[in-house]
Amino acid sequence: MKICFLGCGNIAQAIIDGLIKSGMQPSNIACIERNEQRVRSLKSQNLQIIELENLASIDFDLIVLAVKPKDALSAAQSILKHAPTAIILSVVAGIGIEKYSQPKSIIRVMPNTACAFGKGVTAIYALDQSSVAFSSANSLFRKVGHVLTLQNEDEMHRFTSIIGSGQAFLFQVLNTYLKELEKISSTDQVAAKSMFQDFVSSLGDSFSQNPSFESLINKIKSPGGTTQAGLESLEKNNLDKILQDAFKAAENRSIEISNE
Repeated sequence: MKICFLGCGNIAQAIIDGLIKSGMQPSNIACIERNEQRVRSLKSQNLQIIELENLASIDFDLIVLAVKPKDALSAAQSILKHAPTAIILSVVAGIGIEKYSQPKSIIRVMPNTACAFGKGVTAIYALDQSSVAFSSANSLFRKVGHVLTLQNEDEMHRFTSIIGSGQAFLFQVLNTYLKELEKISSTDQVAAKSMFQDFVSSLGDSFSQNPSFESLINKIKSPGGTTQAGLESLEKNNLDKILQDAFKAAENRSIEISNE
């Protein structure tokens, strides 16, 4: 499979990293990128840098559109101008398929940055989900994690808020943990970060053994103890609603982008 990325920002780089780790040869990945610093980084990975005008010179199976939402529609038109039969994978948040000039040429995907580690979660939607291209897109993203096929494109807004943006919300919470740990280990910040890395990793290990948060919490807390006091404080301050409001705000912004 040969693929090309138009735009190589954070999400594109995460996908590229994951694909290479999965065994895809760098020679099968091309990039169209103007940022000189990114170009140097891409070349250091032995990726091919091409110009948009030369897009049709290589028979790409899929072209990944990874630009900012405000540039997405014009960028897609440029792709189809130079490669009229191209199938475009859009990773652009908020821009529905019907907004593009040739909707049947678009497959929408919403991956997250965990793709870089082969642990991504990607939602995928297209008007024709029986096509060879749709099957190829599924295969591509299964190389970097899990794939969820959506039957309704509107579900993409909610998925974006929970899986796409949700990572950042958890990172924000975990950042508070790290800062508190660094206060205790103020003389050895390297050790603090190493401890924290194992702490975060252990959360995943615990969940893999017992996928019930209620059970995991009960193993830690005891009646009248320190954990119980902290949990009561979280409940009093309505942590659940704070996170749910964050998800809703991200979802609403996705909807706003689609209407702009």
